[in-house]
Amino acid sequence: MTTKIKSKVTLSLICFFLCMINIINAQEHKIVTLPGPEVEGIPETTDYPNNDYEKLLAYSLYFYEAQRSGILSATNRIPWRHNSAPFDGQKEGVDLTGGYYDAGDYMKFTYPLSWTLTSISWGGLEWFEGYELSGQTQYLHDMVKWGTDWLIKAYSLETNDLYVQVGREDVDHNYWGGDLNIPLPRDAYKVGEKNHGTDVASSVVAAFASASILFREKFSDSTYSDDLLLRAKALYVFAETKAWKLYGASSPQVNSLYPSSNYQDKLVWAALWLYKATGEEIYFNKAINFYTQFFIPDSIIAINWSDQTCAIYFLLVQITKGNELSYKLQAEKYLDYMLNPSLVPKSPCSYTPGGLLWCDGISDTNSLNVPLNIAFVSLLYAPYATTTEKRSKYMEFAQSQIKYVLGENPMKMTYVVGINPKSPKNPHHAGAHGSTTNNMLLPIETTNILYGAVVGGPSKKDLYIDDRTKYNSTEVALDYNAPWQGLMAYQVIYYKTNIPEKSRPEDGDDNDNDNEQNDDEHNENKDGKSKIAESNVKSGGMITSRIGGIIGIAIGSLILVLLGASLIWKRSMIVAWFKRDRKKRDIEFNIENNVTSRPSSFISHISRPNSVVVPISSVVVPISRSNSVAVPNSRPNSAISGSNSRPNSGAGVENYLSFFNNF
Repeated sequence: MTTKIKSKVTLSLICFFLCMINIINAQEHKIVTLPGPEVEGIPETTDYPNNDYEKLLAYSLYFYEAQRSGILSATNRIPWRHNSAPFDGQKEGVDLTGGYYDAGDYMKFTYPLSWTLTSISWGGLEWFEGYELSGQTQYLHDMVKWGTDWLIKAYSLETNDLYVQVGREDVDHNYWGGDLNIPLPRDAYKVGEKNHGTDVASSVVAAFASASILFREKFSDSTYSDDLLLRAKALYVFAETKAWKLYGASSPQVNSLYPSSNYQDKLVWAALWLYKATGEEIYFNKAINFYTQFFIPDSIIAINWSDQTCAIYFLLVQITKGNELSYKLQAEKYLDYMLNPSLVPKSPCSYTPGGLLWCDGISDTNSLNVPLNIAFVSLLYAPYATTTEKRSKYMEFAQSQIKYVLGENPMKMTYVVGINPKSPKNPHHAGAHGSTTNNMLLPIETTNILYGAVVGGPSKKDLYIDDRTKYNSTEVALDYNAPWQGLMAYQVIYYKTNIPEKSRPEDGDDNDNDNEQNDDEHNENKDGKSKIAESNVKSGGMITSRIGGIIGIAIGSLILVLLGASLIWKRSMIVAWFKRDRKKRDIEFNIENNVTSRPSSFISHISRPNSVVVPISSVVVPISRSNSVAVPNSRPNSAISGSNSRPNSGAGVENYLSFFNNF
């Protein structure tokens, strides 16, 4: 009988521990665990519906607000961002104040900004409901307009001058401090009638045109939309005028920072966005002519600020509403090659051990950008896939990359600043760091949390060192967050509108009204959402994991109830068993007390506060470096990029491009 009782007690303990594991697992996929900034516009944390993605979307918009330059609006939410760079363009006789600082420093660039605005406008058009459900529509409006307002300043309708860079590399990259003491001079560089820049001009056209659609269709601002469209048309006339030229040939100052690899894709890209904005066939015909002339079909190149060749496939599918099979097959060929690199002989792409898509030569810096951009177009295209199997695979890939960023990786890192205890603490960002000594190492801890910023990312071996001096992995930039923001808007839609009806809160009926519009476009979007739901269920999204955790808690609780009942039922036997060796256990208890009575000095020893305040990342600083050495003096020419250029620009990735050009 005693043996049976012991067995039951042992079994009960095992059940208890299993229950605790279930409880822990139920919290495994909780994304946002730290309180956000106490400012207007950040959704409050709730358990239901899952609002983690609402907060992530809001945080991304908060990050862009932290990148603002110029005279800030009265609604500025960033306490450490001030009115700054008030004289930009003064030397050149133009007003270039405002806009966005590109990355962790104080330079401004037209080329990557244009791609950022186009990408965010594209995502806003596709998943605007995600912004509505999160209460972020006004912040999206302000974020895009802050950028397009600056592009309007940078481009002259009268002269066709287009300013492409503000700030000097040699000056800016030798300063590491706040925005109140940005050093001068801040020269501005341009392209124009006598110094062409086909690529950058076309990129700005796409930004103007895509934003024009957003402001007309989603914000009912036809006046501003028309102004953007007017400028887009005029600038495209300049862009397509021969002789075509890379803007780096006209403004060589950009070549060490944001060099361009081609202009052919930009001419097609800009014409397609103009057609989408105007419906005028002339632009579609121009796009298709260039598309054929430049042999753009069958290209397999990563999508980013420097190259939109393969983004064209997905825009063509959308413009033709999926009715042109050749465009769909081209889009699927691209996705199938990129998502299955092991099936492509000598492919420069592969997956890291943790599951992140990696392309040699282009992922060495900002490794998260390539997979996030491909995840973005995967979600855009999935509703048009030729088979349900392909649709599911594209959706599963996107979810896998999102989950990787949010912590499902070997280091359990969350690569978005400020949302999780394992988020990066030391992004490469001068304003957030808060140094007052022009020293990247002091203070040791970052002063201001750069909520929502996506960092460059881990290495090919899934390793990440949270050290702001390692800008290849810790820097942030406008284009890093662009695909991420669209992905978060998509996630909000799924987790808000595809939960079972019986699980909806009683006051959640307001959202149903948005789903009753009868226009063809909205019906098409609803079809896409149903496919999103189907694919997410198959891919096992985070909400599925959370439901599984809840079920685990329920089962564990039931086990505890049964265990309690059995203990009460057999309590007399259990009491007898415990009394049997009471004397022996009392002796053991006394012995144990004598052994474990630690002196107070031991407690003092293990609680030394000075031994825990220094972050782990501080150990990377070489001991031999003198404190008098200012880190900025040792920064390479481009703290934005890593060496002298950002690898995803096409510079230094000849092997990558040459391989894919053979297809």
